[in-house]
Amino acid sequence: MSSQPNQSLIDGIRCLQYLVSCDQAVGCRELARKMAMNSTRVNRLLMSMASIGLTVQDEQRRYLPGPGIHALAAQAIRGSSLFAQALPELELHAPRDIVVALGVLWEDQVIYIWHSEPGERSRTSRALAGFHMLPAWQSVIGVALLAAEEDTALQPRFSAEVWRQIAPLLARKRETQVLIWPREEEGISMAQPINHNRAALAFARIRETEKADLQRRLEQLQALAQRLTTSCV
Repeated sequence: MSSQPNQSLIDGIRCLQYLVSCDQAVGCRELARKMAMNSTRVNRLLMSMASIGLTVQDEQRRYLPGPGIHALAAQAIRGSSLFAQALPELELHAPRDIVVALGVLWEDQVIYIWHSEPGERSRTSRALAGFHMLPAWQSVIGVALLAAEEDTALQPRFSAEVWRQIAPLLARKRETQVLIWPREEEGISMAQPINHNRAALAFARIRETEKADLQRRLEQLQALAQRLTTSCV
């Protein structure tokens, strides 16, 4: 039996992940461009998934997630120890006056398991499903997790302009446990990897600028990260 990865399976899973990340119906050519894949192959994969209810087509023959996605989502949540164990800690202990996020890295994109705006802690459904994936270089979570990789592996994956922006942040993260990223219009963001760099917890839109206030936020982040790390062992 061959020990090589099954490329068709890999492409099919990637195709489904990109499709469910779109906000609206998408044609196979557009999806193929996002994935840097041949459009004929993407169409064949989408049609195959349609046969088991994972995708459907609208009147313009664009693709949407099908009813099978709901079953897959429920099974994935049930199978995710990170999700199941982190959720109660976030509901109980995450601060309510800033953005709190928990995310993972996938294909240089951040997928948010939890993302809540100030004052929305009681709205668990939005915190779980109300935020889109984001390019890793735009996210404090993404940069904090990328820092676990070597520059030689990272640099070819980003444009020269993006690399100039994130290289100092990567270097800063490798020197400390928490990445602190001051952002002009968005306030201060900070992120700490957890679960052996498989996820990261972040606070964002921090408006305090006094050293004592930032230290308090840092301690809050580290304490919550410790709770998540302990619960997700």
